[in-house]
Amino acid sequence: MRHDPRMARRRRRRGEGSVFFSHSERRWIARVSLGVRDGHRIRHRISALTQDEAKQSLEKLQRIYGRGGRPSRSTLDEYLADWLEWHGPSVRPRTLTSYRGHVERHISPLLGGIRVLRLAPADVRRLIADRLAAGLSPSTVGRIITTLRIGLNAGIAEGMLADNPARLVRLPRVEREPVLAMTVRDARAILAAVRGDRFEALYVLLLGSGLRLGEALSLDWRDVDLDRATVRVRHGKTARSIRTVPLPGFAAVALRVQQRRARRYGPDEPVFLGPRRSERLRGDSVLHHWKILRAAHGLRPMRLHDLRHAHATLLLAAGVPMRLIADQLGHASPAITANIYAHVASEHLRAAIATLDAIPEDRESAIGSASG
Repeated sequence: MRHDPRMARRRRRRGEGSVFFSHSERRWIARVSLGVRDGHRIRHRISALTQDEAKQSLEKLQRIYGRGGRPSRSTLDEYLADWLEWHGPSVRPRTLTSYRGHVERHISPLLGGIRVLRLAPADVRRLIADRLAAGLSPSTVGRIITTLRIGLNAGIAEGMLADNPARLVRLPRVEREPVLAMTVRDARAILAAVRGDRFEALYVLLLGSGLRLGEALSLDWRDVDLDRATVRVRHGKTARSIRTVPLPGFAAVALRVQQRRARRYGPDEPVFLGPRRSERLRGDSVLHHWKILRAAHGLRPMRLHDLRHAHATLLLAAGVPMRLIADQLGHASPAITANIYAHVASEHLRAAIATLDAIPEDRESAIGSASG
């Protein structure tokens, strides 16, 4: 029988790849051949439970090799550990600490063993559901997924990944909690509750300045001018976050006491040190302590971030213009400030309008005089 060339098996081009079922492994295999090196054929393969999954894996491999990259063979755990190591020098230490906490406490325990090339949107949705069920707030879960997105985006840029499954998943909806107007009486109750506490100076600073927690914890002593009663924020979320913030007298006094008690004092030393001598105080330690302190002293339910809102609403009550409050808080624009505190400003406006009723001694006679 003559050989029919049409029946010959077509030779696949380098990088084209194939999908087949392995009876010995009882799994579908996506495989890409990368040519011969030192007499050995180099292949990259990914196994999958279904043919469709294998086809998707093959497409990922083809996209990576088509861009001249080399696909990662790591688990998500291994990949993110490497990412944190080489990405660390490009971000601030506090940002790196936040990324590391998200990975070690939330992402790795559930998804760490999955091969990063096989990570799917369904896995990310499972992570979101798990963290919400554990009691984390939607905003916290959103920050965890954002960390995962940033890490996987870096892999695409480096030619190790074909896509970012975390980018395809909708983040949990965050309902903005209404800001409650804080009264002078409330502020005095807070100051009384934190008196003598190991974090007293920090809590007093947050209430008296409106700083974000991260901004306060990033302060070094060279950023503090006690003679002028100001602190300088050098690290912020936006360009307008870089600012000099005036302090009320009670906050300046608290920082002066903090300075006298400092274990180490110098222009480059952190204002707020953690338990270890060389360690800057961590935000999660403060947040945990605040919950305990608040409950012990019977303070109204409030987050630590509400001390920032308390500062802003007290300024509003004092008649400070919204533009100046935006400068104090470091908002990107006064429109953001107005949006956050619109209902508080409306309450103050209604109260001011109500005082107009006391202007005429006799409302009816005043109206009659006007009509005459």
